Amino acid sequence: MNILHLTPYMECGGTERCIINLICRSLENGHRVFLVSPEGGGLKNIPQKVNVYKLRNWSVVKPFTSVYELKKLLLTVHKKVDIIQVHASAEMAYLAKKYLPELPVIFTCHGYDNYLPSYFNYWLASRFLKNVNCVVALNPLDKEYFIQAGVEKEKVVFIPNGVEERFFNQKTKGENNKKVVGIVGRLVRQKNIEWAIKAQARCRFSSRLLIAGDGPLRSKLERRAKKLGVDREVIFLGHKDEVEKVYPLFSYLLVCSRNEAFALIILEALASGVPVFVPSWLPGLVRLWQSAPGVFVFKNGKDLKEQIEKGKGAGEKDKLQSFAKSFLWDNIFKKYQELYFKLLTRESS
Repeated sequence: MNILHLTPYMECGGTERCIINLICRSLENGHRVFLVSPEGGGLKNIPQKVNVYKLRNWSVVKPFTSVYELKKLLLTVHKKVDIIQVHASAEMAYLAKKYLPELPVIFTCHGYDNYLPSYFNYWLASRFLKNVNCVVALNPLDKEYFIQAGVEKEKVVFIPNGVEERFFNQKTKGENNKKVVGIVGRLVRQKNIEWAIKAQARCRFSSRLLIAGDGPLRSKLERRAKKLGVDREVIFLGHKDEVEKVYPLFSYLLVCSRNEAFALIILEALASGVPVFVPSWLPGLVRLWQSAPGVFVFKNGKDLKEQIEKGKGAGEKDKLQSFAKSFLWDNIFKKYQELYFKLLTRESS
């Protein structure tokens, strides 16, 4: 099978990690892989066996140039591929189906990082997804949103993200202090890290708040921590290439984003034996992880502090890791491979 992955960005976030893992498992299973992507830091992690086509000028401020460039690349590769998987861009999925209508097109939704209401994001995306063959949602609530927005029910499937084996092999170092709380992610508005700094100043929910990641808001967040008098408690670790070595430093992982489709860091933490707190304002994550051992929901900073002081999830490392093993990428890829073959069989019949 020849698989084309198409993405509007290729940096070092969760979407890119998903793409890279799908690519690696595809190669391991004997498939040939193509990638159409803009320039970005994530390209350094793409295996050499992958046929990479650089997408220049993909920008909403240059729509005509972007569409022309994408069309040119799609027509270049169309005789070489059997199926197309588009990530994070319903517009790209629409164009892929428009220019290569004979090929099955899958759209994987990785969530929305913008200021629009949730229902509008899914309604708008559904306008572009009428003719695609399948929509993959990373959580059950997103699946419901797409169906409510008008995508045919039988076209929408739920397939979660996976986790790499390397996260299971680290020794926990945060057990001596049950109040070391960690955040992992890009320092951007979506991750809502300023909320955590303000909550720490108000409630002192952690003895140390470790923030692993980098981004355009780092200087602003460092100034905010200093202004609020918590700069000695809030420690910026910067970007870490071997992020699996960071989780064992935590007693808990904190998720406080404005929006998330899946939050891969939750799986990574559980695989590392670290309990996780997710906020009640992310209903998709709450529903997805509500039955997972070691995942706890908090309402606000005060509630977060009270649950940490009770020692929620302490001493349950084996239980957390056992749960996370079902999400190993080898297991998740089997679901995608079944989907690929199903769509190809349907198109050929």
